[in-house]
Amino acid sequence: AQRLDGSFPAEIAPLANETNALIENNRRIVERSRTQVGNLAHSLKTPLAVLINEGRALGGAKGQLIADQAASMQKQVDHYLQRARVAAQRDSVVFRTPVSPLVERMVRVLRKLNPQTRLTLSLPPAEIVFAGEREDLEELLGNLLDNAMKWAKSAVAVTIATISGSGNLFEIVIEDDGPGIPEDSAREVLKRGKRLDETKPGTGLGLAIVADLVNEYGGSLALERSGMGGLRVVVRLRSLQ
Repeated sequence: AQRLDGSFPAEIAPLANETNALIENNRRIVERSRTQVGNLAHSLKTPLAVLINEGRALGGAKGQLIADQAASMQKQVDHYLQRARVAAQRDSVVFRTPVSPLVERMVRVLRKLNPQTRLTLSLPPAEIVFAGEREDLEELLGNLLDNAMKWAKSAVAVTIATISGSGNLFEIVIEDDGPGIPEDSAREVLKRGKRLDETKPGTGLGLAIVADLVNEYGGSLALERSGMGGLRVVVRLRSLQ
């Protein structure tokens, strides 16, 4: 929230002053929380790196389990460090990330890794520039594409498009022909660690991370039924004109 600046009538001035004091207090609380999260994450990085190395050195099933779990924890630490950094910089730095080259590169890699799955890509004729960091868009797309490839029976479709009449919004649509998500479970899968099928590999963090990223950038996220039969994920984010 922004401070209330300007001259106010005597009757309103006390309320404006109290509101500004509340805004400033909330700002300090948020800033302190970000600092504490960053400090905690930094303090965990070295012990986790040691655990990963020791697990790999130990070898065997137990060693691999230790290394894998520590690596998963390290991924989350890195994620929250990134979130704290983005939140701190958003008001002072304007990021520019061309969308099409990044998506094309990720799709090329996935096609090579998953030759059994038909992965199609539709891009707009004009370049879209995401108003955010490249690493954030990579993380968002990576989680959505990994999820789609994991659940698809044989096909995944990716569409990037501008939204007519929206001003400066664009959308990312990723669909698959997998089992989809029941409508009454859509909210559940966005919760951190929630997995509808425990037999599939994963941590249950992918869609929750996507939701966090979309929220950080003031976008929107929708989980729908795809015409392909599976899940249709629609993300809307701000672009630069």
